[in-house]
Amino acid sequence: MDTNTEDILNALDFIKERMLTKDDVREIVRNEIAELVPAIVALELKPVRQQLKEILDRLETLEEHYANLKGVTKEIDDLRRQVRAIQKHLGLSAEITA
Repeated sequence: MDTNTEDILNALDFIKERMLTKDDVREIVRNEIAELVPAIVALELKPVRQQLKEILDRLETLEEHYANLKGVTKEIDDLRRQVRAIQKHLGLSAEITA
């Protein structure tokens, strides 16, 4: 066997010893996915979480305003009743429309 052939065979043996099998590669890929995907998902979900927080804040603001509106509506209804009672007492027949 000449030196060239021997060098080539040695190089092939060197490569073969260090080659990964399909199972080796599969395991490496699984590990990389397990390490990288959660961070990617968290990064992708960050804007969605922010939007949901903004929506929640707006809903809370609307809820506060609506609660105040309930009180105002009750006050208006009370005032209407008082005006009707005064109209009745004075003998006026004009109706207040809602």
